[in-house]
Amino acid sequence: MVLLVLGAVLGCVGGLGGYFFMPTRVMPSDHMRPTHPTGASVVFNLLTVKVNRGDVVLFDAAAWGEQHLSVERVVAVGGDRIAYTPGDRTLTLNGKPLDEPYVLNGDPVAGSPGAFSVTVPEGRLFVLGDNRGNSADSRYRFQESQGGTVPVSDVKGALIDEGHPLVVGLRSAALAGVAVLGAGAVFGAASLRLRRRAGAAAVHPAYAGLVPPPGV
Repeated sequence: MVLLVLGAVLGCVGGLGGYFFMPTRVMPSDHMRPTHPTGASVVFNLLTVKVNRGDVVLFDAAAWGEQHLSVERVVAVGGDRIAYTPGDRTLTLNGKPLDEPYVLNGDPVAGSPGAFSVTVPEGRLFVLGDNRGNSADSRYRFQESQGGTVPVSDVKGALIDEGHPLVVGLRSAALAGVAVLGAGAVFGAASLRLRRRAGAAAVHPAYAGLVPPPGV
């Protein structure tokens, strides 16, 4: 009984935390290359409470007039000014060149449609793909939303490394829970058989199989 309860607890906690609240998704396009190419498995922490610059987030694209979840990298948060001037080799964040070692071919301004300067409203995010030459990101959304930004409230989760101790621990707990449940079921069945045998052995051989007379 103890094993069954323990297995159920481990399975529920690990399963909910490791698989429901930290689901694995597959990148559907190459707009996040080279960091996360098409077909790559990525894990998102749906319990994220704060979004920072540099985070790769899963968000509802409703602010862009689309009905699907999208994945982009946060490059500016509320209060930041993100800008680009044609001819510059980088974007600028709050007046300083933005270092982005993760972009494809080391070209953070590839595909930029023209000059822009956006002061991100509080509670919103300016997001871009790592493959700047093939990403329909905030640079192309100025007509749909405030400065092409998306609300922080539309963020569903932030990418977390698949080898992160939290992910590994919770998923291991889920697997351990299944194993403990199995062991509990086996031991429970074995214990039941032993009790039945012990009960049968306790019957006196002189009366075994006899029906007691009336009044006894």
